[in-house]
Amino acid sequence: MYNLRRFILKHHFVILFILLEVISILLLARSQNFHRNRLVNGTNTVVGKVLESSSEVGNYFRLSKTNKELAEENAMLREQLSIVVDTMERSYDLVDSDTVYEYIPAQVVNNSTNQANNYIIINKGSVDGVERDMGVVSTKGIVGVVVDVGKHYASILSLLHSKSFVGVRFKGNQELGSLRWNTNDYRHGMVEDIPTHVELHQGDTVLTSSYSFIFPEDLMVGTVDELQSMASGTFNKARITFATDFATLRHVYVVKHHYKHEIDSLKSKFEP
Repeated sequence: MYNLRRFILKHHFVILFILLEVISILLLARSQNFHRNRLVNGTNTVVGKVLESSSEVGNYFRLSKTNKELAEENAMLREQLSIVVDTMERSYDLVDSDTVYEYIPAQVVNNSTNQANNYIIINKGSVDGVERDMGVVSTKGIVGVVVDVGKHYASILSLLHSKSFVGVRFKGNQELGSLRWNTNDYRHGMVEDIPTHVELHQGDTVLTSSYSFIFPEDLMVGTVDELQSMASGTFNKARITFATDFATLRHVYVVKHHYKHEIDSLKSKFEP
């Protein structure tokens, strides 16, 4: 103890300098989305490791809830599998060379919900097959889109972002709409461009549409809270509750569309 005290007294200026440097970097990463994303996806892998370690500590105390969610998901998948097996006369490989989508599991190491433009950082990057413009989903619903990729980490443009835009449809009547986030509430979003003749009710299900090549069709988005009539009388809006709880988001899946590059190439020929 005496030697430790002598060491601290002798080098206290250096120790104080290092401590202040670490605190400054962490404060900068937490306060600004742009800096946080660049710190993690750039050359500073150390910050990513610190965020990941911090996230793992929190996950340890949430194991019970996580296990319950995984059990519920496994039960749902088993139910779907039994339906497939029961309705087929012969067996097929559920995953083969013709599989359109692949799911890459990842852990959330940093996430914000109280900014005007929120981002998420995950612990998977280019070495894991993650690329820009891939969709990200949770066990409950969609989460966002990959916008920046490092070697071991990637940044996600969350649904809770002013520039987020997702094509959706209502399960009951198959009508299409555009999902945006302008409610400043991490629990709710707004579906716009709804024709005035469309009837909606509280609790109606909102799903991803077939026109998106980022998300698979019919993924859960949320449920309708209320229909809002617009003064123009042409289109209405509907406030929805997100299926994904962004405040407790810990585990996600990056959605890889195996034929997206081919589709993008064909689409580019028709763009002006």
